[in-house]
Amino acid sequence: MENRILIEDEHLVAVKKNAGELVVADRFGLEKSPLLHRLGAHLRERGHKPDASGRDLYPVHRLDRDTSGVVLFAKNQDAHRRLSMMFEGREMKKLYWALACGSPDWDNLLCRVPLRRAEGKKGRGRALVDFREGKEAETDFTVKERLGNVTWLEARPLTGRLHQIRVHLRVLGHPVLFDETYWEKTWKCEILTDLAPQRMTLHARSIAFKHPFSGKEVAIEAPMDEDMRALLQRLQGALNEKSHKNQGSIKALD
Repeated sequence: MENRILIEDEHLVAVKKNAGELVVADRFGLEKSPLLHRLGAHLRERGHKPDASGRDLYPVHRLDRDTSGVVLFAKNQDAHRRLSMMFEGREMKKLYWALACGSPDWDNLLCRVPLRRAEGKKGRGRALVDFREGKEAETDFTVKERLGNVTWLEARPLTGRLHQIRVHLRVLGHPVLFDETYWEKTWKCEILTDLAPQRMTLHARSIAFKHPFSGKEVAIEAPMDEDMRALLQRLQGALNEKSHKNQGSIKALD
């Protein structure tokens, strides 16, 4: 756990979450060792003590199980209150990286599509587009690199709705690669024809904010998981190889 801590002081701690981990226990109680519990145990081994409420660690926000990246925790009740208010007040600048299906016909786009949580047993855990009763949801998308019919995107969520980035990309026709909930399973990669399904390719790259106690600017970054990085490098390599072959064919014709 120590090598996953990205930043830490007496008020807060940020760690790199791996894909497949839960930040907190699920509602069914099946996850016995969420990130919150393991990080708390690690900090207690180093001497961290509970606050006046009896708790020693507070989750400030969450990431989906299959999303990797920066997760921020508060070490005491006051820090939790202040950081939570900053999230609610949109004072946290969050940046995500995604590998998405297709190649958008735009380089930058602000998506404004209202969302709500699905109801009922079958829909639980999903988000739906709802222009009548949905809550405001905004995400700013920027293309980083086009890799055939896969695109590396930056996503800056300006609100914090359930599955916001994932659903907005689905609405735009470019769902996150391998997102079992929202993508089209019939989609095929053009430049890696043998590409097998893996984890959802969404990564919380960074969070930037003013420290709630010192007022200093804080910027926290988390590197990609190795599997997502390896896939990106495979795509880049395949595209370069295809480009070289095409250039060779053009020269041969000349």
